[in-house]
Amino acid sequence: MARFAALAAVVLSTLLGGGASPVEAQALAQREAERTVRFPGRAEEPGDQRGAFASDLLALVLDRANEGFRLEIVGGMNQPRRIQAANEGLVDVVTLPHHATAKSRLIPVRHPLQRGLLGVRVLLARPEMAERLMTVASVEELKRDYVMGYGATWLDREVMASLGFRMEYGSRYTGLFEMLRAGRFDYLTRGVGELRAERQQPQLAGSGLVVVPGIALYYPLDHYFHVSPQRPALARSIERGFQRALADGSYAALFERHYGEAMREIGLSERSIVHVLGYPVPQQTPLEEFDVLGLVRSKGVFQPLGEPMGAE
Repeated sequence: MARFAALAAVVLSTLLGGGASPVEAQALAQREAERTVRFPGRAEEPGDQRGAFASDLLALVLDRANEGFRLEIVGGMNQPRRIQAANEGLVDVVTLPHHATAKSRLIPVRHPLQRGLLGVRVLLARPEMAERLMTVASVEELKRDYVMGYGATWLDREVMASLGFRMEYGSRYTGLFEMLRAGRFDYLTRGVGELRAERQQPQLAGSGLVVVPGIALYYPLDHYFHVSPQRPALARSIERGFQRALADGSYAALFERHYGEAMREIGLSERSIVHVLGYPVPQQTPLEEFDVLGLVRSKGVFQPLGEPMGAE
């Protein structure tokens, strides 16, 4: 409401000077506010590029909705702050893990943003620890013998603790890499889509740390767009735009641009994919869309994980 009032005052002063009535000016201000979509897509900390794909994807689906939306990228926020800001109407769209929908009280657009790629996790460690971790034979061994670093504000920290992972928490994203280098814990799990940018920055994964060869973890983790309860029509528009982007191939092209090279570099086909059982899957989760391991790169399309690749 405060945003609309401020915008209305500007529009009123402009249009009244040009002869528009107060009612006309107020209606125009309302339409302008409804076309503006505020999204906290900037980096939370220097070097943090985790929000780049979501920002580009939101711009794409708003364009495909074809309703004249204008995307406004605002300052980054941690996950609890995103929920608060969206419920208060300070931002319009946020990204949150799909399992956080019920507690957030926001309106979900139930399409995993990365087709489940966020849940494909490689291990990052100090070189001497990587030599030990590469021999891990099971998730149970990883839980029992090693300590994982985790963000204190990540919304699934309690889930991972309940699954039996031993964890050391860090309050800052960049601080987690510093803690790992200092030996405060044994490893971090990083999403395949996150790691490429992180390895290019010395303060993150680019100095003194290595990717553990041979293995990757998988569990059904991804983000949805979540919309402020004050903008239900916007949620419907994002759903329409998302469906069109999936249908016309523009989503697949954007995914390839952001993540194709990272997936090839990490060599997923040469890794044992270890499934972490017990990760929560809320009702209405479209598991058929968590199909990143079935990506047919030559065609830029996705298929179910159980379907053989020769069925192209």
